[in-house]
Amino acid sequence: MESRARRKYASMMWECRYRIETLRDFTSGKTHCTYLQTTIESEALQLRKLLELIAFSSLVSYQEAYRSVRNDIAKDWHAARILRKIETINPEFYPVPIDDFNRLGWNRVRGGYLTRNQFEQLYDKCGAMLHSQNPFSKGNSSLAFHKKVPEYLSRIETLLSEHLVELAESRELIHVIAPMEENAPIQVRRLARKTYRV
Repeated sequence: MESRARRKYASMMWECRYRIETLRDFTSGKTHCTYLQTTIESEALQLRKLLELIAFSSLVSYQEAYRSVRNDIAKDWHAARILRKIETINPEFYPVPIDDFNRLGWNRVRGGYLTRNQFEQLYDKCGAMLHSQNPFSKGNSSLAFHKKVPEYLSRIETLLSEHLVELAESRELIHVIAPMEENAPIQVRRLARKTYRV
């Protein structure tokens, strides 16, 4: 039977998918915000919201911790500090991307996904895009950011498409299949600890 926490986790993966679809529309040119700079800022906002969903999703089984972290984010926009706080609540909060299971255990994806360090860097880059640019700075960092959005999206999709994660407080291990394609089902299943080997 599916627990309430697993249903909430699945709901957050649905929201991730909607934000990824929105970002795809921006990067393909299907939609835009009239001006390139406002489109880039919209991409940064959607990416940042997507990263927050990834970071918070493992807290769905622990309401007090979830509220605490959400409140803190309004005061602290620094990725490393936010992730450290989440890690004190749930050391296993970051998804482990996988691509199959065999007699030896789960096959962990070895590359091409958004790592935790890349998560921190991207979160802070998104924040920089959401502030007015310094007219005296050299180079066009917003255009460079815009050109990398498809790569960021690809890495996030690889991270989320199939992963393992431990939920806070309950320490329930879950196996998540969340293809980032329209109308594909999202599955969140409890995992027996004896099968958890990556």
